[in-house]
Amino acid sequence: MKVKSLYPIVATDNAAETIEFYKNLGFEIKHDAVTRIGSHVYILSCGDLEMEVMETVSSGPVTIPAGLYGFRMNVDDIEAAAEELKQKGATITAGPFETSSGINLFVKDNQGINITLVKHIKK
Repeated sequence: MKVKSLYPIVATDNAAETIEFYKNLGFEIKHDAVTRIGSHVYILSCGDLEMEVMETVSSGPVTIPAGLYGFRMNVDDIEAAAEELKQKGATITAGPFETSSGINLFVKDNQGINITLVKHIKK
């Protein structure tokens, strides 16, 4: 599996305040979307750096508390990455499934840390 880029995912109870904090550090909103579980996510960028700010979720099929949620890895081949991670003991928690920005796969590593793999697609 070749990882093309990696960035943190921060969950927040107050997206506007968190985004403003990172704007003061030079980040700008690149795009935003609503996830399948109803959480609003914002991709922020500063030059070549990216990060995701995600609203917390307190009820429903998944709960997401505030704090460092995990990280995202951009890959070229999501199916091959899924198979490789399964063979190496990772737990696939969802996907692969298509979103507005790409094909996602949710994984937990051996310590339970959330990893989102994405293969970006152009529409």
